[in-house]
Amino acid sequence: MEKKDSSLKYLLYSLNQIWQADKLLLVFTLFKNSIEQIFYVFFFVYLTKYIFNCIERDIPYHKLFWFLVIACSLHIVIHFICGWYEAYRKIATPKVYRHIFHRVMDISDSLELKDYESPDFYDKYARALDKCVDDAMNIAIKTGVFVGNILSTIMSLVIVVTVDPVLLIFLIIPIFFSLHYGKKNADANYDRETAITRDKRIADYVKRVYYEKKYAAEIRLYNINSLMLDKQVNAVNEMEKVSLVYRMKTAFYSFLMRGSYSILAGVVAFFYVVLRVKFGHVSDISSYVAMITAMAFSTNQLKDAVENGIFISNESMLFKSLKEFLEKDRGEKVAKTVVKEIKSIELKNVTFAYPGAKKPSITDMSFKWSKGEKIAIVGYNGAGKTTLIKLIMGLYPVTSGEILINGININDIDLDAYTKRFGTVFQDLQVFAMTLAENVLMKRPQSDKDYDEAKRALINAQFDVNHRGLTKGLDTMISREFDEEGFVPSGGQAQKIAIARVFAQSPDMVILDEPSSALDPLAEYNMYNNMMKLSKGKGVVFISHRLSSARMADKIYLMKDGKIVEQGSHEEMMALNGYYHEMFMLQAENYQDSIPEEMLKGAAAYYG
Repeated sequence: MEKKDSSLKYLLYSLNQIWQADKLLLVFTLFKNSIEQIFYVFFFVYLTKYIFNCIERDIPYHKLFWFLVIACSLHIVIHFICGWYEAYRKIATPKVYRHIFHRVMDISDSLELKDYESPDFYDKYARALDKCVDDAMNIAIKTGVFVGNILSTIMSLVIVVTVDPVLLIFLIIPIFFSLHYGKKNADANYDRETAITRDKRIADYVKRVYYEKKYAAEIRLYNINSLMLDKQVNAVNEMEKVSLVYRMKTAFYSFLMRGSYSILAGVVAFFYVVLRVKFGHVSDISSYVAMITAMAFSTNQLKDAVENGIFISNESMLFKSLKEFLEKDRGEKVAKTVVKEIKSIELKNVTFAYPGAKKPSITDMSFKWSKGEKIAIVGYNGAGKTTLIKLIMGLYPVTSGEILINGININDIDLDAYTKRFGTVFQDLQVFAMTLAENVLMKRPQSDKDYDEAKRALINAQFDVNHRGLTKGLDTMISREFDEEGFVPSGGQAQKIAIARVFAQSPDMVILDEPSSALDPLAEYNMYNNMMKLSKGKGVVFISHRLSSARMADKIYLMKDGKIVEQGSHEEMMALNGYYHEMFMLQAENYQDSIPEEMLKGAAAYYG
């Protein structure tokens, strides 16, 4: 269980998010919601007492009339302010959403991939995203109401004191009950929200599996409904079980709080007023009668103050996750070398193990990759090829050893600038619900030149830009999730779109991680042929299970169990009569049937 700090710190933090997004919105929210409560004291307590006094003391009617006119006019003004506020809040609230959500997204861009290996990180991330806007505004509104509750309670108590100080006893005692059990109530609510986060994520995951397209085929092909539903039921049951314990606590605390109001500030105070009027020989009976209304109002305001305080305390504590996420210590920011051109990448005795893994994925690896050099990394599944690429790009920190970029340790360079020097296509590539041109350029096209660049890149990637499914050309949406006329690409078409992104860039180094797994052998050959031609003078590294493409490389590295066990040109590797020779011979028949040998030899001679 996380240690809870003062909720005031997180209340101020949540209000500061609104302040940074729209200062007027925060001021307006606090003012409107507090002034409403304060005005109620005047309208329902003081006005009631004044009317009774006027009647009892036979004050001229015209004085009461004009007093009522002023009171009603103020009431109308308050309603106008409330209406104006509601209109402004609907306009300004999206600013709060953009501010908080954009901050979360900016931080997400800077996270290391190792963070995503931790379930605790996902729990905190989920709670941070849940705070994006609704809770921030709700806390601001409740804070305004809470301030109004406190001020109106104080004002009504002042009125009560002027009539009979003894009445304070029936309000002060419940305050101590409320503060004590209110704190316990808030703690129980916070503990509940924290305790159910993991199970809530599991339930949301199962729901996502059933509405996201990428899972649709497997759901229909395999009988996993019972498995998924079991996970859903178990998660929901666990949430209900945990919630029940905390809700029983909060129900008990609420009973004690409300019981103190009802008994002391309600029933006992009412009987005291009746007995005081009956046997106390009071001269100002109208004031005591008015105090029945005042006590009821004060009790209600006090009850609302405590309940709103509990809400604010609970919700503010949940902002702890957002604050910790947005202000996570990512080390002291120091000036780092900005790499404007990658000339060489060298690994020296690099070892890497994923967090929690029992053995390393990469072990004592050393090699150098220079700009202009084409290398291929091959090997069996699970050999560590993709992990190696992510280390080279700085997406994971090495466990031991070092990676040198132009002779400089990768930890001493600006990773944002460094990663922008790569053109990459990963095997788990993604296309987005954006237009085809935006998917290629990864930005909004601004001119005909941008569209020409996107088209050229798609053609080089062997993508059919005249496909009949592209009803709006390059402006066709790549998805039907938001557009019925959208284009849903096949696996091979999606890979070509991702490859086109590389052609549209001007990177120093090109990384292709199984980019052709959904292409036929001839399309694969043409794609690599174009890639080599357009990447002349750049560094290229590609991972492929089809060893025909590896023949285009200047050097081939074969990985096994996280180590480089063979390296050299195709001819040198074949002469070793080892793992590479075995893999190549198993695939040789397919190569010969699919791609003319002279094409491969010609390409190797030209680009090697």
